[in-house]
Amino acid sequence: MSEESDAPLSARIMARLVQEAKDNGSDRRLGTLARLKEACDDIASGRALELARKEGWSMTYFHPHRRLVALSVHEYRKLKQSLSPRTEPPGPTKDTIAHDEGLSDYLRARDGERNGARPPARKGTRARRVDEILLEKLDFNDQAAVRTELEDGRLARLRYNTLAAFFHKLSGVDLRDRENFSFEDVAAEVRGQISGDDRHALSSLVARLHDDRVLAGMGLQYEAHSGRIMTDLGDLVLITASEMRVLVRLSGLNPDSLKPIN
Repeated sequence: MSEESDAPLSARIMARLVQEAKDNGSDRRLGTLARLKEACDDIASGRALELARKEGWSMTYFHPHRRLVALSVHEYRKLKQSLSPRTEPPGPTKDTIAHDEGLSDYLRARDGERNGARPPARKGTRARRVDEILLEKLDFNDQAAVRTELEDGRLARLRYNTLAAFFHKLSGVDLRDRENFSFEDVAAEVRGQISGDDRHALSSLVARLHDDRVLAGMGLQYEAHSGRIMTDLGDLVLITASEMRVLVRLSGLNPDSLKPIN
C-alpha cells in the first residue's frame, strides 16, 4: 500500500487541490489553500482558542466540542487579519468555502477526522458550563490536570453512592443524610439486626418446620408446592410462603436445597 493511500482523507484532498493549483499556475489558489489548512490546523490544535483568549476575541467557534465549519475558518481568518491588517491576506471566507467544492470537501474531511479527538458531548448544562470555564480560563496543561481531578471526583462520587446504597440496604443507615458517620455506627446497626447465634437458631427453626414428622405431631403439614405450613384439617395457615422465604433468607440457608423430612 502506498504512503499516499495511508494518509488521512483530508491530506489526500489537499494534495490533489495543491497539485491542481500548481498545474494551473495559480499562486492565489495556493495561498487560499495554505490559509485554509493553517486555520484548520490551528483550530484543531487549540492554538486558535489560545490566540482568541489572548486577544480578547470571541472564542465561540474555536471550542474543541464544536463542529469545524466554514464559519470557524472565517472567524479565525478575521482574527488573524485584524492582528496584521497590512500583511495578512484575507480569506478564505465562509462564502468562498461554501461555493468551492474542493475547499468544502477538505473542511468536511478535517471535521470528520477531528471527531475522534473531540470530547464527548455531555447532556448536562452544568457539565457544559464546566467545560466552557476550563477552556476560557486555563491553558491546555492546566486543563488536562483539572479534567483528571474532575474525573477522579466523579468516580469517587459514584463509588460513594454505591457504598451508601449498599449500607442503607444492609443496615438501614443512610450515609447520604449524615454529615458525619463512622463504620462503627453501621456495624452497630447490622449487629442490632441479627447475630451469628440468631442465624443458627433460625436455621434450626427452618429445619424443624420442614420436618413432616415434627409437624404431624402438632396437626400441621408442610405444603411443598406452595411453601406454606398449615393445619391438616381445614385451610388454616400457620406460616405463609412469604414468611417462610424470609425465615430461610435470614437463616442463611439455600432454599433450593431444603426438602421436607419424611
